[in-house]
Amino acid sequence: MRKGIRIYNLYPKLVGSMEKWIENFDRIKEMNFDWIYVNPFNAPGFSGSDYAIKDYYLYHPLFVTGKMDFSDLESQRLEGDRLIKKVCDEAKSRGMNIMMDLVINHTAVDCQLTKTKPEWYMKKKDGSIKNPGAMDGDQWIEWGDLAQIDNENSSDKEGLWDYWLDMIIYYADLGIRGFRCDAAYHVPNKLWSFLISLVKSKYPDVIFIAETLGCQPSELMETADTGFDIVMNSFKWWDLKEDYFLRDYKDWAGKYPSLTFPENHDTIRYAQETNGNQNMAVMKYALGAYFSSSIATTLGFEYGFRRKIDVVKTTPDWMEKENYNISKEIAEINKTKATYNILQEDNMIEMYHFENENISGFTKKSLDGKEKIFVIANKDAHNSQTVFINNIRYVMENEIVKDISHGHKMNEITNDLEYRLNPGEVKLFYSKK
Repeated sequence: MRKGIRIYNLYPKLVGSMEKWIENFDRIKEMNFDWIYVNPFNAPGFSGSDYAIKDYYLYHPLFVTGKMDFSDLESQRLEGDRLIKKVCDEAKSRGMNIMMDLVINHTAVDCQLTKTKPEWYMKKKDGSIKNPGAMDGDQWIEWGDLAQIDNENSSDKEGLWDYWLDMIIYYADLGIRGFRCDAAYHVPNKLWSFLISLVKSKYPDVIFIAETLGCQPSELMETADTGFDIVMNSFKWWDLKEDYFLRDYKDWAGKYPSLTFPENHDTIRYAQETNGNQNMAVMKYALGAYFSSSIATTLGFEYGFRRKIDVVKTTPDWMEKENYNISKEIAEINKTKATYNILQEDNMIEMYHFENENISGFTKKSLDGKEKIFVIANKDAHNSQTVFINNIRYVMENEIVKDISHGHKMNEITNDLEYRLNPGEVKLFYSKK
């Protein structure tokens, strides 16, 4: 089973040209990330949305020239290819890989394929191309800038599927080694099996991550079984108390590696949620890193950015000043995560209940049963809290217990432990048979 990875989401519109992406690579490496994920970099449709792709082989001009001039994208194609290859090579030279978004559930409504390959799209009753949408409460919201692909029942399914395969191989040839698959569970499982198996037959080191947020456990498992390396979980929204998350998680924990994150391009910024409390930001990142096999975060999380990313409007002018800087803490957490196998695995966890409601804790065993961790967190953003643990050796099933926390480490761990946690502090105890 694949070990977990550590992903830095370099949101490209916040940075600008691909040359400027590379300027961030050294500091990303210093934070001990091993993957860099960039959101769609292809030419968008009329709305300008990152996820409304007009041409899968042309580039957004901002990333090639640093300017928002869409007048002659075709002439920039070869330079875009050269820059993507350079980006991948520069990342590789630092021990990292590049991951791109794979959006094949829909295209921009003004995509060239709507004219050249209309049979690849779903149709409305009047014969026009269907726009996808979603329920917002009781109201159906239709996305008028998007056109729904018919991956399941197109009259030219073979041609359509080959188009997606050729496109993925094209970017793999340039050096892309990861694909984050947008709305993965809305795409037919047979298509994923087709694509993943054939891409990996040529590039065995390529990985595929399924965006599975919001789907049922059965849907997640059916999607994962098509060959995905990693699925996405909803740990971000869990309060470490209600049982709904673990109830769903137990169905697939230990079977499929999963990825969590404290924020992404769809959520509000975590610093905004916590009114700029950096202790809470460190806690949120640490808990996600220790719970899930893989962790990701978005450019600006480490600096306490508060402005929500907008997939249409964001530009480099949206880059904010530092509100705080937790890069060193992230680096320590990532280093710890990369050191211990159990922190690179998913497995079912057991909650540990404290009388103090401000304290949360859980234990997790490694898949081979040899390692165990005990995670304790002070959820109080402003006050220290005292934690009592009776017979920690019994809890850890071992006479030898180590403190491998990313912050202060205890030199001696007494069996009946009393410890005062700072606001947002996370303790990580470890044992190995």
